[in-house]
Amino acid sequence: VFMGSALKNKGVQPLLDGVVRFLPNPTEVLNYGIDNDNNQERVTLDCDARKPFLGLAFKLEEGRYGQLTYFRVYQGVVEKGMYIYNAHQRKKVKLSRLVRCHADQIEDIQRANAGDIVALFGIDCATGDSFTDG
Repeated sequence: VFMGSALKNKGVQPLLDGVVRFLPNPTEVLNYGIDNDNNQERVTLDCDARKPFLGLAFKLEEGRYGQLTYFRVYQGVVEKGMYIYNAHQRKKVKLSRLVRCHADQIEDIQRANAGDIVALFGIDCATGDSFTDG
């Protein structure tokens, strides 16, 4: 059990050390997807930037600039300005703004690689929607 306070930075470093020590590296975890075009077959996802893009919207937040969608890139690369396909809504959307969040700071970025967690502005989606480049 870890306890601490970010307000006065008490116990934060032991918590981070515990995360590194006890939780698996994202590249060591097997992630699976379902191929809807192939009889719901289970497909292993590789944390590899050279593979086709696949991402998941896992949290939505209403911010001062509109809906902010937190997004995990499972494989491939996503870049600002590219079109991605929302598999649930069956439509393509353009990534107009791609950002990396840290505490209360937002940093605009041009691209995100496999394994990255980023945020998107201007994407109309729901929690759990998956996206491809396809």
